[in-house]
Amino acid sequence: MKKPVLITASAAALALLLAGCNTAGGTSPTESATASASPSVSASASGTPSASAEPSAEVSVFEPVTTKPGPDDVSVNAAFETFEKLTEVYNTQAHVQDDSTDDLAKFATADQFAQDIGILRDTKKKKLKVVGDVKVEKLSGYSTEVTEGGKKLKDHFVYLEICNDTSAVDITLANGKKGGKPELKRAVIEVQAKFDTKRGQWLVGKTVFKDGGVPC
Repeated sequence: MKKPVLITASAAALALLLAGCNTAGGTSPTESATASASPSVSASASGTPSASAEPSAEVSVFEPVTTKPGPDDVSVNAAFETFEKLTEVYNTQAHVQDDSTDDLAKFATADQFAQDIGILRDTKKKKLKVVGDVKVEKLSGYSTEVTEGGKKLKDHFVYLEICNDTSAVDITLANGKKGGKPELKRAVIEVQAKFDTKRGQWLVGKTVFKDGGVPC
């Protein structure tokens, strides 16, 4: 069995703000509408993001997923719930050009966190207006073990296939013009999530388009 790792993230899971960037074909129909995919924050070695953005003034309603890992889809369902909440946080902040970090850090770690906050900061900087939400649907998933400190931890790592639907999302540029849309509005993405034993919660570590772009 291959040892799972959390490696460099892409914006695949939350591609709504890219308006065509990173979709099948890899080009954006409207270059000026494309938010940068380059992360603008760093994460610590422990996976805890560096929260340098201003915190939101509102009281958060998003709570981490703390379900203990287990077989028979227990871990799979917990990982998907985490991804759903991450998507909800991202949608909510995109609508109001909020680049605060507290809620994102509850569901994403390391490169995934850096990718998402980088796009939100670009959205705020470019004054993009985002209307509509990305929607996600679980297609399949399975859990496996991961080794930490020489100890094998069963069902602590999850692979998911998700249908990522951005068809309801519209972007308006700062000059009032409409932004571009992805060529593939409903695409299958592969998600990796892991139960962080130190923090006692599930975190998304990586999202990529399946085979470069598969419709769902």
